[in-house]
Amino acid sequence: MSSKAGPRAEGTDGSDWQHREKRRIMREANNVAVQYVTSVKYKNAMKRTLLYHGMLGTSMLGTAVIAGINCLYLWQVLWLAAFPTCLIGFRGIMKNKSKYLNLYRIGLALCSVPACIWGLLATAGYVSHQEFYPYVNLPKPAKFLMPDSNYVFYFLGGTTLCSHLFTLVAIRKLIYAWDVTSRKSKAQ
Repeated sequence: MSSKAGPRAEGTDGSDWQHREKRRIMREANNVAVQYVTSVKYKNAMKRTLLYHGMLGTSMLGTAVIAGINCLYLWQVLWLAAFPTCLIGFRGIMKNKSKYLNLYRIGLALCSVPACIWGLLATAGYVSHQEFYPYVNLPKPAKFLMPDSNYVFYFLGGTTLCSHLFTLVAIRKLIYAWDVTSRKSKAQ
């Protein structure tokens, strides 16, 4: 661009300033801090994974209550033990509290992920299924709580494991995005 006193650029009469000003305002309006964009992105993704975890947990718990708690394998009980942490994780997302997300991450890492791996390996025949009923002195069930087809379980177990692993990554990224103040103090 030229000054008012100097020559004007060829091909313009100066009337395109409104268009340039509108583009500048739009650029500034879309210029949101990265931590807010990251937070919204991973909070929405975590809501979906928490919903999936919650639906599976509710259906497994309901089936176990109807069929009897003694029909569960030990890895299923371990996975159900992490189910209440779903509510803690959901509360952490709604309130933007990283301590709740850390509790959810611990529950996933200690109970859910190992239980999914154990269940998949046991269904594939690499490790043995261990029944839950002898540990709590319950009678032996007539049938254990497993789908008739292993392919159904492979699908559910695989998608659940992937969901849990993605959730662990999303929690890490959310906590990093929310922890802006400590990064600023370390940089100074």
